[in-house]
Amino acid sequence: MARPAAPRSASRSASPDQKERLLAATERLLASQGLVSVTTRDIARAANVAEGALYHHFGDKAELIVAVCLHQLGDFPEVLHSLPLQVGQDTVQKNLEHVLESAFAFHHRITPLVCSLFADQELLVKVRGMMNERSMGPGRAAFAIAAYLRAEQQLGRVAASVAPETVAELMMAVSFNTALCDQFFCGGSENKGKARQRLREAVRALMIGLQPANGEDRTAGKGARK
Repeated sequence: MARPAAPRSASRSASPDQKERLLAATERLLASQGLVSVTTRDIARAANVAEGALYHHFGDKAELIVAVCLHQLGDFPEVLHSLPLQVGQDTVQKNLEHVLESAFAFHHRITPLVCSLFADQELLVKVRGMMNERSMGPGRAAFAIAAYLRAEQQLGRVAASVAPETVAELMMAVSFNTALCDQFFCGGSENKGKARQRLREAVRALMIGLQPANGEDRTAGKGARK
């Protein structure tokens, strides 16, 4: 997709408000029409800005898509950043439930966009490259969760034999799969209470392996996986 030259008037009038409107318009159009049929001209028209203004804020469509992904994060980054403060507080199960619910809310918003990228391989390659360069993706979330679980292991609240990275990856897989199934089979309309219950059941299942056994050597397995 060729990038149109941005008129000088568009550059001068560009503003943060325009950027927010462009992101909101992109999210609406992607949700209603899908990625393949939406053009930058459609997005600019929906945001009531000149197409040149779109390219003032975003270098190309791939950069716009990455910005939309970041815009959809919600409170998930804050939840992850607060995990070190939760070590030793409340219960491990409740803390993990909170993380999983926040992850699911993000995945539920982003799943349609992520899946639609596979219909445009050129755009997918560009978006993937940008995300890798910026260290974006599920690996960062899994790293934060694993760090939390290792800290809880030190307190004896998580079994020393548990591999925190594996548990973190399983949590992200559960979140994304639950979001994908709801979007695909229910059109994104599954009752929120029902979805929350499914997530809590997943955490309870994980807790069977996370709970320290009576008399367990808390130092066992600590160096097994780093």
